[in-house]
Amino acid sequence: MTTITVHRPDVEDPPVEPVQLAPRDRLPQDAHLLLVDNGKAKAKDLLRYIADELQERLPIATVQVVSKPGAGYVLADDQVTELAGSADLVIAGLGDCGACSACSLQDALLFERAGVPATVLITEVFIANVARFADSLGRPGYHSLVVPHPAATKTDEQLRGFAAAVADAAVEQLAARQPAAVA
Repeated sequence: MTTITVHRPDVEDPPVEPVQLAPRDRLPQDAHLLLVDNGKAKAKDLLRYIADELQERLPIATVQVVSKPGAGYVLADDQVTELAGSADLVIAGLGDCGACSACSLQDALLFERAGVPATVLITEVFIANVARFADSLGRPGYHSLVVPHPAATKTDEQLRGFAAAVADAAVEQLAARQPAAVA
């Protein structure tokens, strides 16, 4: 059975429970990165290129890709719970339209609620939409990785460049700062 919620502009929505960020603890030496591919054109490729960049910067031993049935779907709670049990970091995406941006953001926030640091990958034209949706989901100011729009028409070389350009931001959004080595 499907529940339909009717939103009326003359009635205030009930308050939303705030989403707390998952702790950004020191990563284990064999960290597991989960990529949530929403099926958009070139999303999986771009996510994999970002994973390659992160493996050069963080102690990521394994990368798993989970592909959703479509960009307009949000992962089910039980699926998030199962996946969160083996993930240390999550990147959800690619948000390059309204619905897929919203659903990828919601996936990332579900992992945050489950205690796994996450971020969402979007294209630049959806920054404001994602910011407004993050507010309505209980996490104002939630971070995102932003690449040029449209990603679907870019070459592999361009996608690799985008991945390199957002890799440092991904490290900052997902991982605790590592203490500097003492000389």
